[in-house]
Amino acid sequence: MADLLTRPLLRRDEPAWGSRVPWLAAIVAAGWALIAGFAMSVLPGVAVWISEGASQPLSDPLRFGARVWLAAHRIGLDVDGAGFTIAPLGLTIAFVLLLHRSARWAAHSAGVATTRGLLAVTVPAVLTYALGAGIVAGMSATSDVAALPLEAVAWAAGWSAAAVVVGAGHEAGLLTPWFDRLPSYVQVACVAAAAALAGLLATGAVLSTLSVIVHADQVGALAEALDAGALGASVLIVGSMVIMPNAVIWAVSFALGPGFAVGTGTSVAPGGVELAAVPAVPALGALPSDVPGAATWLVVIGPLAAGALAGLIVCRRLEPHESGRVAWATAAGVVGGAAVLAGAGMAGLALLSGGSAGAVRLTEIGPVFWQVGVMTVAFVAVAGNVVVAMQQIRTGERISMEIMSRLRRSKAADGS
Repeated sequence: MADLLTRPLLRRDEPAWGSRVPWLAAIVAAGWALIAGFAMSVLPGVAVWISEGASQPLSDPLRFGARVWLAAHRIGLDVDGAGFTIAPLGLTIAFVLLLHRSARWAAHSAGVATTRGLLAVTVPAVLTYALGAGIVAGMSATSDVAALPLEAVAWAAGWSAAAVVVGAGHEAGLLTPWFDRLPSYVQVACVAAAAALAGLLATGAVLSTLSVIVHADQVGALAEALDAGALGASVLIVGSMVIMPNAVIWAVSFALGPGFAVGTGTSVAPGGVELAAVPAVPALGALPSDVPGAATWLVVIGPLAAGALAGLIVCRRLEPHESGRVAWATAAGVVGGAAVLAGAGMAGLALLSGGSAGAVRLTEIGPVFWQVGVMTVAFVAVAGNVVVAMQQIRTGERISMEIMSRLRRSKAADGS
């Protein structure tokens, strides 16, 4: 039983078909990820449909699930002439993990061990998933809601390519050799950037959780006002969970300074809150109506700590010269590179977390991605270089003390 519980999903101890048919393993894996993800999207709608007596055609909840699936891939929907482009990132993460897990299974089953074998799995998997996205886009269309099939194919191809390359490359043991071929300072910059991003997201998670706790009464009041019943409440809870990653990224933007919008002309930032009427969604009840003055700027401690962590990693991982010190220019350059990488990553996450909710007043939701990227670069570069400078001073003092100690011992030896 213990072995069964620890065995990875969809994995065999030995390859099922060998390396002769990698395309078949790729198609099966991508099809499984597509169907599983679609089932996750359809399930809530079908549950509500059954609870209401299944009086409406089954095509209604299936179309709703298809639209949820498309939205999770950030595929735009045209709803009565208005655009809907905001993605519930919780579902997005779940679908990417499904693709990653299925890609690992395909690589193992096909015996992938080379870059050529990786391509032989990646291309069929991406084509299968992209084709499925086009079918889902066509399936979701009605007279008032539609998605562009070509856009659906493009986004699905992008998500699946990234997930399959990482998943299959990991299973084949190719990722580590690829990373090891990079120059050492590039490797250090990548690790430091990843640590900074992790620190920023941890800051966002703490802030968003605190906001939910502080505004728990407001969230509960909105939930009670909807009077959705037991099943409806369950759907609301699931819906709130899948947009929590969006909230975490918005909280990171708040901590960095730019804040975020929940509609045209609105702003939630440390400098102040300007909110218009927002939809009566319980998750939005956690939005603050005001900020406690200058004390709010204490939130920048999180981004500063993330930058300091990046600087500490640079100091620990860069190899020192014979003198025992890391060259100042080298360390500062690596911190700068890590800051740029972290800024690009955070800007991408900010872009994915926002969008439009269709209505005229809700065409602007989320942070401005380039502002988030710029502030991330600034915080990581400044805090990281402060840590580098402190480390340089400390190392210099240690080296000076060692030199003085050697001189004293040398003089004592000469005197004797």
